[in-house]
Amino acid sequence: MRGFLHVVLEINGKKLSLGMDENGIKQPFGITKITGLGASEYQVATSDNALVDGSTVNGKRILKRPISITASSRDLDNCGMMREQLIAFFNPKYTGKLTVNRNGKQRNIEFEIEGFVPDEETTIDSEVGFTVDLTCPNPYFKNVDNFGQNMADKTRLFAFPWRITKQVYSGVPSPYKYFGKGKMGMAYRTLKTEVSLTNDGDVETSVIIQFIAARGRVVNPCITDKATGKFMRIKVEMKEGDVLEIDTDDHHQIIELNGVNTYQKIDKRSEPFKLAKGENYLIYNADVDYTNLDVKLYYTPLYLGV
Repeated sequence: MRGFLHVVLEINGKKLSLGMDENGIKQPFGITKITGLGASEYQVATSDNALVDGSTVNGKRILKRPISITASSRDLDNCGMMREQLIAFFNPKYTGKLTVNRNGKQRNIEFEIEGFVPDEETTIDSEVGFTVDLTCPNPYFKNVDNFGQNMADKTRLFAFPWRITKQVYSGVPSPYKYFGKGKMGMAYRTLKTEVSLTNDGDVETSVIIQFIAARGRVVNPCITDKATGKFMRIKVEMKEGDVLEIDTDDHHQIIELNGVNTYQKIDKRSEPFKLAKGENYLIYNADVDYTNLDVKLYYTPLYLGV
């Protein structure tokens, strides 16, 4: 199969498609050059000691990702209009999203517009092209899918088939009309308090945890990373229907009860944790009535390039 590269830029609800898709269909703009899709630049912080050879590594970090795209239009009949649309599309006031499909592997990343230069017109019918420079403060590409799981889900057993409940006379040609009920599913609630989550990304990733008091009162819910022992415990009393949400992302850590900030209720020994590469085992509990909880987990694997 021939390789392909399909890039979609989305800004303020509008999309611009570049390259060629998985079906071999050429998009409105062809890609002349693109950089920044591979590994982002990184920085190693070191310090010297006058009495020790070499240096000591103090830390490492991935720097913001620059992406540059040069493209040209395949439509030579509407050049003037397309040029105006491009200038309006690349509005630096908005944050955009770049989605890349390279040979069937899809990733996306958020960006800010750092520069946009349309090709200079030599005639009124000149081919429309442009170069756009993007900067991605968060350098990681994301999986296009957001994974989720309910730790306290139901396990299906079997189902009863349709059954007739009564018959009513309805005249000719079908003298009787039957009424019934459809399949009735049987299940039991799984009271496992441990779940395995697979992170197939290149680095650790944050997790969103939703504690839902689905069947009644819950006191002080807690979730623990089995490998590291790190846990998040929130000292709240939840009533039936309450939703407590925790996001462990470094850039916007939140703890909210029914949408209201509850960060001050965190157990002081708590430490926000991430999902490491590979298998992760999480355990949930509560001081009172943990069986009343539904616990939903959401995470997105992160990648160094595509």
